[in-house]
Amino acid sequence: MKRYDAQAGRFSNRALLAFTQAGLPQTLSSRPRADGKPAEILLYDEIGFWGVTAKDFAGQLAQVGPGPINLRINSPGGDVFDGLAIYSSLKQHDGAVNVIIDGLAASAASYIALAGDTVSIAPNAFMMIHNAWGLVIGNKADMTATAGVMSKIDGQMAALYSGKTGQSVDAISAQMDAETWFTAQEALDAGLADVIVDDDRSGGSSPAAKATQPPPEDLLAQAGEVALASRRRMARLAEADNAL
Repeated sequence: MKRYDAQAGRFSNRALLAFTQAGLPQTLSSRPRADGKPAEILLYDEIGFWGVTAKDFAGQLAQVGPGPINLRINSPGGDVFDGLAIYSSLKQHDGAVNVIIDGLAASAASYIALAGDTVSIAPNAFMMIHNAWGLVIGNKADMTATAGVMSKIDGQMAALYSGKTGQSVDAISAQMDAETWFTAQEALDAGLADVIVDDDRSGGSSPAAKATQPPPEDLLAQAGEVALASRRRMARLAEADNAL
């Protein structure tokens, strides 16, 4: 067992060497353009080592090539830096980016969604924003240094949400402090989404006029369980890093 390096491991996205050697199944998929339609990329997993890394995503984006894309999201989020890198790769893409939130865009996935030229959300889907979190082992100087870095990360994320919604950074920061969950209608009202997708199989979409009923309580509970499971996996990752 090696001594834990707080500086190197504080925001690490590594895990056990056995997992690294074995590899994990590729969970990112795409469909090429056909008949003048946009290419489609499915981001249906966690962000980072346990799901879709920024490297995976950049490779997929390069594979579909220039032109319009539809990015469909169902993700509880994950690694903050992989999320920021994916956001940047989408903003730099040569072509229109249309984001569709099919189920959940939480944490890192919520600001990846903001890279879209348009952001659509399914009537029963959710978005969630919160402050960055992580684990640190060390003395008081390590704790203080980590808090300072995380404050900077929170500020960067708040600026992204503010730029999309037109809300002040202070207002967004308060919502992040509270770990705010948004239904489709609430995301639309907050300015995080532009359109609620029409679910009548006609292929159309409409804005706020397509009001939907509030989701059942059990669906909210399931969404919370997804976020909790993601946090537990990230905690195991940090423990594995300490064991290397």
